[in-house]
Amino acid sequence: MKTLIHVSLAAALVLSASSAFTEDYSLDLFNGKSLEGWSEVNDAEFDVHDGALRLVDGMGWLRSDQLYGDFILEFETRALVDDYDSGWFFHAGLEGKPWPDAGWQVNLKTDALGALVRGYRAMLKPETEKVPVGEWMKLRLETEGENASLQINGKEVWQADFIEPGLGLFGIQAENKSFEFRNIHVTEPGFENLLGGEGQNFDSLQIMAGPKVWRLEDGVLICKGQAGGWIGTKTDDYGDFILKLDFNVPKEGNSGVYIRTPANGDGAYTGMEIQVIDDDAKHWGQLQTWQHAGSIYHEVAPSVRATREGGEWQTMCIVARGPEIDIYINGIQIIDENLDEHTTSSSSAPALKDRPRVGYIGFQNHDGDIRYRNVRVKRLD
Repeated sequence: MKTLIHVSLAAALVLSASSAFTEDYSLDLFNGKSLEGWSEVNDAEFDVHDGALRLVDGMGWLRSDQLYGDFILEFETRALVDDYDSGWFFHAGLEGKPWPDAGWQVNLKTDALGALVRGYRAMLKPETEKVPVGEWMKLRLETEGENASLQINGKEVWQADFIEPGLGLFGIQAENKSFEFRNIHVTEPGFENLLGGEGQNFDSLQIMAGPKVWRLEDGVLICKGQAGGWIGTKTDDYGDFILKLDFNVPKEGNSGVYIRTPANGDGAYTGMEIQVIDDDAKHWGQLQTWQHAGSIYHEVAPSVRATREGGEWQTMCIVARGPEIDIYINGIQIIDENLDEHTTSSSSAPALKDRPRVGYIGFQNHDGDIRYRNVRVKRLD
């Protein structure tokens, strides 16, 4: 198994997706009730207070469980103490203590509000007025490729044209100063929503095989019923793309995400299945390394375990570009693979090198109460 490769601006994740955006996908990053979708890093303490995400104390950061490249981010924040100091990270990596080494930061400091920081160096130092303690301010941060811009309370603070494009984490800096955040909302240009519709009236999906046990409820794709089938996109032209989703697999549950899969045959072997399973499951016996969540089923094992207990919402990100396949679970890279290097197979199926480079995206109903949400895909040039 490969060792963990952290997300970084220098990684091979740098993407040149088309700037001719065709669709946008929007979602709230904070539900007002819990820290779902976020992870505390190092000595950082966060909680939820009166519907706001509160930075309590510590030296560390709160990171997103999903990765973001081009985006429009909007949020409100206010300082709760004098001489306040915090920041919002973007395109951040996992390495570094107390804060990420790689990435960028919008400073939320009393005398440097809105400054663009890389590492410990201010790249842009705008002249902004100090916002009083306890007063909410609204920030709008936008990135597209190398370009980025920031607004505070509707006024432009800076524009930049030197941001390295790529995928990275969002994060909130903790620097022993208390803050609150609310109405955290992101729009991702160029992403197609695969979960439009309601009930069994799917806008972008169709039953490919097996019983009709899938349905949509308020934007959540739910499977309750028999195993032995899958639901897939209505077209088979997904080759190079970024696929993002949230999944909830119950204890002992088992499912999978098909990519580049043809209509006929077992998608785990005719295309590729990215495994979705409760990594603590006992029902299936001792799991092989290539059966764990995030694996390229039967062929490539995850480098580390990044999953949580069954029954919790978790995130997955799959980047497919030619022979390169990168897979992340909960913001941690677990697969970094070149399919051309897999010239033999561990089963009777074709080697990964010889499997299709274009096909359907789909979801397998192996058993049980499987749920997916926020499923969106962006095609890459």
